Amino acid sequence: MKYLFFDVDGTLLPFGRGVPDDTRSALAAAQGKGNLIFLSTGRSPAEMDPRLGVISFDGGVCSGGARAFANGREIFSSYISREDLAFTEDLCAEHGWRLLVQCDDASWYRGDFCEMYESLLDRYVGRRLEFGNLIKTDVIPSDAKCTKLLLVTPDMEEARGLLRDRYDVLDNTVGIPSCYMAEVCQKNVNKGRTMRILLDYYGADIYDSIAFGDGSNDIEIVQAAGIGIAMGNACKELKEIADYVTASCDEDGIGQALRHFGVI
Repeated sequence: MKYLFFDVDGTLLPFGRGVPDDTRSALAAAQGKGNLIFLSTGRSPAEMDPRLGVISFDGGVCSGGARAFANGREIFSSYISREDLAFTEDLCAEHGWRLLVQCDDASWYRGDFCEMYESLLDRYVGRRLEFGNLIKTDVIPSDAKCTKLLLVTPDMEEARGLLRDRYDVLDNTVGIPSCYMAEVCQKNVNKGRTMRILLDYYGADIYDSIAFGDGSNDIEIVQAAGIGIAMGNACKELKEIADYVTASCDEDGIGQALRHFGVI
């Protein structure tokens, strides 16, 4: 039995579109042979694209590794401290950065974050992504448990310098240039580390895992997995460390790789 981990945007979902029919068929065939299917995404559970509902997942690594689920229950969670969040919000107010705060039940933002984000997607990707439970607010709820941040600013180099002591600041993975947007993650919390926690829950060996991805936040899980696979549309850095580079996400890349390694 193999434990299969799939990034969402650019891997399961071509940007702005639903799950391709050939991908859905390949995953169904893999599950039919007794393999388990997991998400591996920077999205929180609350942000999932509803079009993923055509796939029956066995669990997943979410929020860039800050949460993990198996058999319908949460088995791991890690949250940004209130001190670090307050520090970041103060910097955003001082420098005019646009911030989205990813929490358990929703993602909160102030001002024109979504307008800026959608404008950048229109300009550089040509399609918009679907996210659930994005809520505009003046004040982040005091009881909100924050897993990850998204930051938009034309001064990203300065932002990275001011944040790197407290966070791991990663290039975004949705096609917007890294000079405009970044994922702001907890130190040493990533998909690869949390995949190991999930495999330990099942008593599984790391060599029985296969991880698919396309972006910089997939590097740790692709490196850690027994077999790490980069999509044909993946960034250069991921292709360089992957065990195998398959076709793109809209050219049956997942099915091709699963057939290559004898999973289906």
